[in-house]
Amino acid sequence: MPIQCANLSDDELWRVIIQNTDAMSLLFEEHRELDAGADPNKRADLMRSHLETASKLLREYHEYAGELRRRYPLPAAVEPGRAGRGDPV
Repeated sequence: MPIQCANLSDDELWRVIIQNTDAMSLLFEEHRELDAGADPNKRADLMRSHLETASKLLREYHEYAGELRRRYPLPAAVEPGRAGRGDPV
């Protein structure tokens, strides 16, 4: 069951983002290692499993990061894509 982001402190959000990022890194490393020696018959199942896990981790990451952005929105002058067009930074 996903963690309710709104109920987490900032420190807790950063911790789950770090845990999520570490889990994603381990998943990619495991995928690379297992893929190199995987039986071709098991390869599709392995890829499907890793894709499902990676998708879950990515959704969670976006949820956690989105909560931090909601709590601390950037001022309009420094929103991504606006700097460098003559807008004050």
